[in-house]
Amino acid sequence: MKKILLSFGFLGLIASASAQNVVNGNFEATATDLLPGIATNCPGWGQGLYTMEIAAPFAGMQSAKLRSIVDPMVAGVIGSLSDSIPGLLQQEINGSFTNAGSQPLMFTEKHVVVMGDTSVVFAQFSDTMGAGPNDDVVMFQAYGLYAGTSNTWTTVSIPFQQFGMGTANRLTIIACTSTAYLFGGGPALPGTQLWLDNVSIGATSSITELSTEINVYPNPSSDIVNFEASEAISTVVLVGMDGKFAASTTESSMNISSLPNGIYFYTLTTVSGQKLTGKVTKI
Repeated sequence: MKKILLSFGFLGLIASASAQNVVNGNFEATATDLLPGIATNCPGWGQGLYTMEIAAPFAGMQSAKLRSIVDPMVAGVIGSLSDSIPGLLQQEINGSFTNAGSQPLMFTEKHVVVMGDTSVVFAQFSDTMGAGPNDDVVMFQAYGLYAGTSNTWTTVSIPFQQFGMGTANRLTIIACTSTAYLFGGGPALPGTQLWLDNVSIGATSSITELSTEINVYPNPSSDIVNFEASEAISTVVLVGMDGKFAASTTESSMNISSLPNGIYFYTLTTVSGQKLTGKVTKI
């Protein structure tokens, strides 16, 4: 799997550091408006389609807000092929990472996602290998997928999963209101909003690996998939490879017999608010 290549030509500011630290992960640094209400340049995160919001942040004085819009002028500025564009921010940190992937991706979020779309918060460690963008080796990935509405701040801890071997020398963190736009190039659906605060890699509390927290079986499956977690399940949301909502349940099992064959991403939320992610294959 290759690194994500963003089509936003003006996302050019890259942070550089020698430690596994997210720059300005709490969004408290003074930001500069680029397109008022749409685009911002915030230290650490650089230029992106997000704004700073001072109303009811999770902590501190402000948080980041991303929203999907329809705006031909903005689409022209950023070189988008569609007038429907998502909220998006990105941070890349180059350096030498000790024990890359051993600590979870952590952040606090709330969201309002319109039906048919899915938002994502994504992080990966990679070995950049040579100078070209297509020879990078993805070593570890962690991601959270969000559909529906959650108006309450939720603190999320997502373990990294290993995909390849190498020397970790780049950490990339991306948040986008439309998974379909980010990964598939499809149009973002206007109206989706995603708020972020306190983005970090690792915390002082110990994190149990995903494999010991949840058991998903049978996988692959043609009909019923069972989800067993170490605490009670609140919801399970399934989205397709195109980022579109596929199914959801508040039970510990889900019937996927009516879904097309393929790979689906699940996000399981427990009653304490912990979110666990993974993949289910329909056959």
